Amino acid sequence: MTHTASASEPAGTRDDREYVLVTEYFAPDTASTGVLMTDLAVGLRQRGLDISVLTSQPNYHSGENERQPRRTVHEGVPVRRIRAPQLRQSSLPRRLFNWTLFTLVAALTLLFSSPPRGRDRELLFVSNPPFLPPALWLVARLRGWDYTYIVYDLYPDNMVELGYLSDGVVVRVWSSLHRRVFRAARAVVALGPVMRERITRVAGTGFDAEKVAIVHNWQDGSFVVPRAKEENWFSAEHGLVDRFTLVYSGNIGTFHDLDTLVEAAARVDDPGVHFLVVGEGDNKRHVRTLAAELGLGPDRVTFLPYQEWDDLPYSLTAGDAMVVTVREGFEGLCVSSKLYTAMATGRPVLCIAQPDSDEARIVEGFDAGQQVAQGDVEALVVAVDRWRADPAFYRRQAENARRAFDAHFARDEAIGNYHALLTRGPTAVSDVTSPERETEMVDTGAATADD
Repeated sequence: MTHTASASEPAGTRDDREYVLVTEYFAPDTASTGVLMTDLAVGLRQRGLDISVLTSQPNYHSGENERQPRRTVHEGVPVRRIRAPQLRQSSLPRRLFNWTLFTLVAALTLLFSSPPRGRDRELLFVSNPPFLPPALWLVARLRGWDYTYIVYDLYPDNMVELGYLSDGVVVRVWSSLHRRVFRAARAVVALGPVMRERITRVAGTGFDAEKVAIVHNWQDGSFVVPRAKEENWFSAEHGLVDRFTLVYSGNIGTFHDLDTLVEAAARVDDPGVHFLVVGEGDNKRHVRTLAAELGLGPDRVTFLPYQEWDDLPYSLTAGDAMVVTVREGFEGLCVSSKLYTAMATGRPVLCIAQPDSDEARIVEGFDAGQQVAQGDVEALVVAVDRWRADPAFYRRQAENARRAFDAHFARDEAIGNYHALLTRGPTAVSDVTSPERETEMVDTGAATADD
């Protein structure tokens, strides 16, 4: 019989467990999930937890050709890779193939494996690929193991919001399985209070909301540091030093609203304002087509592919403001990990999202930038004009962004919260963005900077 811990257990009582982190992406993959899961595994190992990783072969942009041995050790963490082919993630059918194959092989691998004699095992897994949580719920049920579920994306709700699925039998069955995943978890990780509220609603009657802990994603604050454009070779190479540049960097997917940004670029009168879009994704062709239809050339909007990993600290800090955007309707379904990277750059954040989203709450709460709603092109133009017209306002928000990042969203803070969650339970984790911490948010932000 597996020991089931309660949230009230004192620190240290669970440290003798074996933890297995199951994730499709892990180093050397440079997908954001891979970077975060690598940080998490290494950080927990350094804090004394016996954790190993079950993952796939690299298959995401810069890691795509770096085939790895089946068993390796990454910074002290034992890594096991499934014996199954993985395709380059360049289309939805290819992703579906990878998702299905990884889920099946990972589940079977765990089902027929056992922890060392006399040890309990706990699984730790993220919501991607979307079929993984129900499969690992079944494995844990059959083997009598505990598990902690990290929700990066809320399935199948986001698939319905994107229009990939309609409210039919598939959605009802999938939703029913997901309710079981939530209810049986020892702990559930949400990325913000809006997501926590949504999870609680989705999980349904009888779900213990106390098992949901809010642990924000993070960035390595020593990797991404504020850097003046005049000292940045990337800014000089792309002619950005003398132009006020808004930077969007990352996946260009259907769940990111870049239309509002591009349409605003066509409305800005100031010739000194520039827009830089860095990345790839399913929606990039549409965004580039829209820019061309609006008559926007490289003098106003520059499109660049993903940058090499070592160049990211420079491309991210090449501009004057960072853009974080999500599609309307995704409040509580996901939280953009770009937000924490944006704050780490020491630039103010232009947050294209609904005011009640987790992203907007953080940006507004710490006075670290400006929020505009999706489709509100005029408000976006006004936001840019305000930064241009009021250098003190711009400087205050830029300083607040990095200050809030250092205080609440750096890597060590997040890994420490995960360690507390696993060793002491969900109630050991306190979220800075919860309503009861609102005063602290303001004090960390605007109240500490001069005008």
